Amino acid sequence: MTDRSFHVEQPHHETLDRCPLCEARDPRPALEVEDHSISHEHFHLVDCATCGFRFTNPRPGLTAIGRYYESEDYISHSNSRRTLADRLYQVARRWALARKHALVATHRTNGRVLDVGCGTGEFLGHLKRKGYLVTGVEPALKAREQAIAHHAIPVVPSLDQVPGREQFHVVTLWHVLEHLSDLRGTLKRLYAVTADDGLLVIAVPDRESWDAHHYGSAWAAYDVPRHLSHFRRSDVKRLATEHGFELISVRPMWLDAPYIAMLSERYRGHGPLMALIRGVLLGTWSNLASAFTSRPTSSSLYLFRKVSA
Repeated sequence: MTDRSFHVEQPHHETLDRCPLCEARDPRPALEVEDHSISHEHFHLVDCATCGFRFTNPRPGLTAIGRYYESEDYISHSNSRRTLADRLYQVARRWALARKHALVATHRTNGRVLDVGCGTGEFLGHLKRKGYLVTGVEPALKAREQAIAHHAIPVVPSLDQVPGREQFHVVTLWHVLEHLSDLRGTLKRLYAVTADDGLLVIAVPDRESWDAHHYGSAWAAYDVPRHLSHFRRSDVKRLATEHGFELISVRPMWLDAPYIAMLSERYRGHGPLMALIRGVLLGTWSNLASAFTSRPTSSSLYLFRKVSA
């Protein structure tokens, strides 16, 4: 672990001198994490000395980040079913689609839905079949093309391309906010496209979970450099409330811990079967820690309501 090797591996990346959350100028070193899934480069995570927010720094710029998603192993963009992890992800996703629809339906049984980072469009396709009017945002070309071709839904490359006159009753970001480079700009734009009293749904990994502490730099949900931000509950609440959203509730995401633990075990060198066994056991332990203590689950789900100006 040397500064020399770190900079050689990342010659075209940008270094932030301000915290993306509070804009203070005092980042402190926290962890060095390997990109296990694609590049095997190493990236630094830093903590803001003022607010404690953790972010990847340096990080790939907008022109460099794309190559870190260009792999058939990046399942939310590929729909792969090749490996055991892929197949488990697909099973969990099918179950999650019904749960996500049930969540949305408790607030809106119809209306306009925007899914930011829609990937290959399974969630929006499911909602479309239930009678919702749907729109997606997906920067990855192949995933966007799959969403359009397989589900016949409108998908644009960026949030800025969603017309300002569009007002959505539900806006969702399922494990997307951690990927976005401009947190404040994104929340401002989300406020603009959300209807009054509309629902904003955000799901992100939580670095204060038991499994995050257990695995340390091998925690798969750090997923550098695709994950630029590494949230705690206080970070998400602060970001949303400062941009005009009122917190309704925070919910656990029980399925994430076993899957993240399984991947983390692979990163630690275990084979597929042992990683699966240990992942299920340790992921379950992480969930139990959340159920009986104040620790969050491996990921948290936030429901916000837009407050009228």
